[in-house]
Amino acid sequence: MLCLAILCALSTVSWAARADEPPSRPPLRWDPAWTHASAWDYSLTGIGLGTLGLETLLLQNRSETPRWIGPILFDTAVRNALRGSTESARNNAVLPSWVLWFALVGYPLVVDVPHAWVRYGKDVAWDLFWQDATALSLSGAVDFALRDSVARLRPWNTDCLNQGGADATCLNGPEATRSFPSGHVSETSTATALICTQHLQMHLYGTPWDGVTCTSAIVADVATAYLRVVADDHWATDILGGAVLGVAFGWGVPYVMHLHGHATAGRTYAESPSILIAPVPIAVSHGGGLGVAAMF
Repeated sequence: MLCLAILCALSTVSWAARADEPPSRPPLRWDPAWTHASAWDYSLTGIGLGTLGLETLLLQNRSETPRWIGPILFDTAVRNALRGSTESARNNAVLPSWVLWFALVGYPLVVDVPHAWVRYGKDVAWDLFWQDATALSLSGAVDFALRDSVARLRPWNTDCLNQGGADATCLNGPEATRSFPSGHVSETSTATALICTQHLQMHLYGTPWDGVTCTSAIVADVATAYLRVVADDHWATDILGGAVLGVAFGWGVPYVMHLHGHATAGRTYAESPSILIAPVPIAVSHGGGLGVAAMF
């Protein structure tokens, strides 16, 4: 479940503010052909967050009639190999998948943006923030829309219907038909692609830590996907669909919109506003979602 909430508390990060104009800044890889945050980023983020808000209000609690029931391709083989053998094993896989979701979706905004502010100044943080905000909000909006329009029945619910269960039992709420794509994986893959693209292109931490950070994010993303299958919440093709969607936004937004091309002349960052308003992962009833927070 992905829903939009507004966080009332706006946190002041004093240590970041004090580092607004650090006396010396470590080297940062920045090609002068690359572009900074612009009206495109602001507009697309607004569209993404606005769409998420409308989807939450209009669709979150609405149950859909299943339009896609059953496995395809390698779904059955993967499910038989990875699904938890007992109900307890399946239930135990749910919480770790949420922990990894919060860690990955939060990392670019909660760790890398403040790190960039402290180490390189607010202008670098400003660019990173808008790449993150645009990718995460658009990915979340498209993911939500796809799951409701495709209305694929989850594996457990499919078994229930195939075994003659009643609709009232097998279609037990709006989430029963939100299997494709995997919301967890689409969002963690967006965050992972953001982390890898930004670190490997801009060298935020320096060698070897950018590579270590990217590798760690990929391992966590794969672990999330694995746990969603173990929990019997998704078919393997749901996982694949979520990964494709996530990489498209997590790589496409920073690289295609900003971090591509090569030039020979140097260029410095332009001044940018000193307030960051970011979508952040939050816990809400029956799951998690994206909220909005600000950093001054």
